[in-house]
Amino acid sequence: MVARKERIVCGLDVGTSKTCMIMARANRNGKLEMVASGYSKSCGLSKGIVVNPADVVSSIRNAADEVESQSNIAANCVTAGISGDHIRSHHFHGKVEIQGKHNEVTEEDMGNAIRAAAIPLSPEIEIIHTIPQEFHINSQGGIKNPVGLAGSQLDVNLHVISCDGAKCQSFVNTANKAQIEVKRVILQSIASGEAVLMPEERELGAVVIDIGGGTTDIAVFENDAISFASVIPVGGAHFTHDLVEGLRISREEAERIKIEFGSVLPEQISPDETVTIQGLGMRGSYEHSRKEICEYLRARGAELMELIRDDLVHSGMKGKLIAGAILTGGGSMMRGILELAEDTLQMPVRQGLPLGFEGLTKELAHPTYACAVGLTMLEAKKDSQLDFHNRPRSVPLIERILSWFEQ
Repeated sequence: MVARKERIVCGLDVGTSKTCMIMARANRNGKLEMVASGYSKSCGLSKGIVVNPADVVSSIRNAADEVESQSNIAANCVTAGISGDHIRSHHFHGKVEIQGKHNEVTEEDMGNAIRAAAIPLSPEIEIIHTIPQEFHINSQGGIKNPVGLAGSQLDVNLHVISCDGAKCQSFVNTANKAQIEVKRVILQSIASGEAVLMPEERELGAVVIDIGGGTTDIAVFENDAISFASVIPVGGAHFTHDLVEGLRISREEAERIKIEFGSVLPEQISPDETVTIQGLGMRGSYEHSRKEICEYLRARGAELMELIRDDLVHSGMKGKLIAGAILTGGGSMMRGILELAEDTLQMPVRQGLPLGFEGLTKELAHPTYACAVGLTMLEAKKDSQLDFHNRPRSVPLIERILSWFEQ
């Protein structure tokens, strides 16, 4: 077998609060080695959606410049993550009679079954991922690739993830204006799952909960495939805003207090403990009850966990998550959030750290960078199952799916 050439891959995570780009080298053994990383504060996004393109362009360019400065390699092609409350998760089913010789399933039968799964989405909706979850032949399910098997009827269950096409294109346009070509767009929670999940968790059933600055991204994995995804428009910035309003302080001061003294478990804080707060303008500093500060954070944390629980119940997946929940993203670092999640969701919960990346620095081996790491890993894998962007919309969906099976 001819050894594969080394190639450079980049992942770009443009979040509401931070922009991160990671460059890695995919070596001949298929492993990734860290090359460089770039970070900048995000501006111009609200809950994952572009609202000021010029600011987003600047954020992306600043992160890319840092990568290029460290590596002396042009960072002009990326796999990028997408989020926002316009993301939708759908399930479709298709079935056909098997017509081939000896009732053996062919690629044509498989394609006909997928075509039979009519996807009635409006023209402004963009399909970003179409994932065959399993095939059934007669009464036998759990089949990943049915070609060559025999039977009379072939069924397929498809999981489709869609977004608002205009919002997706607006994001891609900002990257292009920053001299970055977006080769692929991948749902951020899928990327985070790639970075933080163990193989047995993906198989048994687990939910990845990525608490970012403006949104919380949810992805359920079962039988080594994603089976549900959603985006909740609540993130770490909302915790900060609650302190701004409740304490009447600056956003910078609220963020500092949240990080240094915040907890979503106020019952663990002594009523006598105080925090020194810098007031607005000429007000000067003053003392405030830490327990009261944490009660603001508890209220927001409880709301977020209840929204997550409701989404999982609505999806029908809550009782199937044997491996429990994996919390990642910057918001997962708040004190007490794992305990609150375990209590509300009624399942085991652990912290999700990026895994499986040679040379990943201590700084990047942190929940905040799980999505960026996962995007880089997926770009290295070149999984056609997740490819969709920069293809003409006239390319039949079946061609994309068949290319995955061919690989």
